[in-house]
Amino acid sequence: MRRVVSAREVAVSLALMLLTGCDQVPWKSHEDSTASPSATTTPASQPAAVPVFLIPEAERVASVNDATLSMTDMELAVRELKQVMQAYQQPWQPLPAEERADVLDLHDLLNNLIETELKAQDAKSRGLNRRTDIQRRYAYLERAFYAQEWDRWQREQAASSEDDIHRFYEQNKAGFVEPERIRLNQIVTETLAQAEAARAQAVQGAVFAQLALEQSVGPGKEQGGDIGWFLRALDHERLRLLGSAPTEGVLFPQLEPVAFALDANQVSQPVKGPDGKFYIVQLVERKTARQQTELEVRDAIRELLLLQRRQQQLEELRRKARLTEFKERLGNVPQ
Repeated sequence: MRRVVSAREVAVSLALMLLTGCDQVPWKSHEDSTASPSATTTPASQPAAVPVFLIPEAERVASVNDATLSMTDMELAVRELKQVMQAYQQPWQPLPAEERADVLDLHDLLNNLIETELKAQDAKSRGLNRRTDIQRRYAYLERAFYAQEWDRWQREQAASSEDDIHRFYEQNKAGFVEPERIRLNQIVTETLAQAEAARAQAVQGAVFAQLALEQSVGPGKEQGGDIGWFLRALDHERLRLLGSAPTEGVLFPQLEPVAFALDANQVSQPVKGPDGKFYIVQLVERKTARQQTELEVRDAIRELLLLQRRQQQLEELRRKARLTEFKERLGNVPQ
């Protein structure tokens, strides 16, 4: 009987392909990719492999010719697989250590590492590491890798004290206010007369949700006019600039002051939208502005302080560097 492949196995198979089988970095070499592997080029700086004798016997998981795969390799492969599955919104479950045919296990991951090592060894034996286009791509990856490690090192070195966090909170209290939010129902009509008629019915006691189902031509119609939560545009932008990602929407400029001035269950006058249609909204719920406590925003402050220190370090590096830019050549960049 043919086994049915689960959605998880499909995702995992794709993840393994992404880890080792696809060249995803956004470069396209304009060198002659058919150049002879024996061309006399200077190899890019490549970190030497860890000598076998430096890897304790108990930490070795495989040997491939003269190379050794270690527990660290397995740990990094698991970590990378987790990240890939998270990107595809797949739940993570620890991989079984025993070999199993029905699910991904650690044996599969080890086999993937072995095949990666075999391909890498064969690539070098064929001289691919001496090709100019490959060296340039390797240098691009190496630069990004060490930049990532620099960020990690900065995080480890720049731990913020509780005093730093408290001082920042007190000095920037106004920036840690949860802004006012409103939840709305709406009815959208093609003409002003239709909007006024729908509003009159709502004011006289008709159920707004039923009116929306019957008369609205806009978003939320099938939900009885429910279009969710909204922030003022300025508050939405402030949160975005602070690194937050507000889930609430914003209203078009003519409707915003009308909607935020409503009382609970009150229905607005019709407002003409930028699309030429007419909107009436009903205030369902309001959450007033609230000062966030220091405890609530401590982690966010820690990240802000880290970002500030990292930017200061980067600006100092730029100041000390012998930096030359040829901006006039940017127009020649292939896209």
